Amino acid sequence: MTRRPTATGSVTPGSSDGTLRFEALDSWRGLAAVFIILFHAQVASHVRDAALVRAGEMFVDFFFVLSGFVIAHAYAGRIAGGADLGRFMMLRIGRVLPLHLVMLALFIAMEAGKAFVPGLGAPGDEAFTGTNDFSAIFTNMFLVQVGTHDQLTWNTPAWSIAAELVAYIVFGVAALFLGRLLGLAAVAGAVLSLFVLWALAPKGMESTYDFGHFRAIYGLCIGVLAYQIMMAATARRGLPAAARGSIAASTAVELGTVAGALAFMTYAYGTVAAFAAPFVFAVVVLVFAAEKGLVSTFLRAKPLVAVGAISFSIYMVHMFLLMRVVNVARLTDKLTGTHTVTQMGHGGQGVDLGSNFAGDLLILAIVALTVAVSAVTYRLIERPGRDWFRRRAERLFAGSSRGAAGGLALSRSTG
Repeated sequence: MTRRPTATGSVTPGSSDGTLRFEALDSWRGLAAVFIILFHAQVASHVRDAALVRAGEMFVDFFFVLSGFVIAHAYAGRIAGGADLGRFMMLRIGRVLPLHLVMLALFIAMEAGKAFVPGLGAPGDEAFTGTNDFSAIFTNMFLVQVGTHDQLTWNTPAWSIAAELVAYIVFGVAALFLGRLLGLAAVAGAVLSLFVLWALAPKGMESTYDFGHFRAIYGLCIGVLAYQIMMAATARRGLPAAARGSIAASTAVELGTVAGALAFMTYAYGTVAAFAAPFVFAVVVLVFAAEKGLVSTFLRAKPLVAVGAISFSIYMVHMFLLMRVVNVARLTDKLTGTHTVTQMGHGGQGVDLGSNFAGDLLILAIVALTVAVSAVTYRLIERPGRDWFRRRAERLFAGSSRGAAGGLALSRSTG
């Protein structure tokens, strides 16, 4: 990773091709995606029982905050007209839609397969019913499923990218019409969204299919404010405070931030304290955006950065693979007379191998498989799809858009 000086004399992460890059945060994003796998994995194990894993769904809010931070870094002050806004939204859609549609098609194909392979589905789980209702295909195709159905549907983690697209629209419109007042708009958006989640949303900070839009807007607004805080500190002191100390001091700050954030997640999930999650994650983003401590050095290791690069693919494919694990276990039970598929609380059916240690190994295998498959989907679907949309956006808005040069290397979506 290279660092280039900005007009203010500070340093900004970047690469030789002009692509924005915060490598430590990229790795954070990858690790968060892995935690989402662990959270969703219905496998009896020590891993599943860990309190932090049970709180892993909160990493979706980390994704929202991180997106707000990076979107502000790339686009604040650069959306000056309708063409800029159009280009911005086209790039955001191109970032998520190709892989989303491919995964939706795979889910539909598997659902159709229930009619031909008895045992694929759970008893009483008829094809194209429940979460896989036929009518929900169309809302999922256009990413308008949030607020439309009374439950999660199809590739259930996709609720967050549908919600985040709405948050992107809010950001783009605010950036276009409010300009230098973007910070005030972010405060207003955060306050309004927090009020809705607190007063109206039945599940509060665990909202998904119903009030997920407000959860995404809340997190994104806090991320935008985090970026503005960093820039204000840069303008006032030349460098953010976290970047001015010694390596030892910065490492201590990073270790304390990690410990504090993970402890917060463990004890706040499912409580009223969870409403503070975006603020906690904003601190994580600010600390690791500086990349000055030894923890950041560790996070910038190539394997971790590589996992961060494919984190969106991990997020989008993991549920499909987890469901296939249950399918295989169910068919194996029918052939061998075993009973590994069992009900696991409110999480639906899962796999119990009779030993938590065996379950731990199965979860590790699932994570490894998901990462491997995601590397393929990133290379063959996600990246080509993103680049196709980018080329079309450049042609459509050529000469009329001032969009961020080089695009975004770090922006996602999470849970």
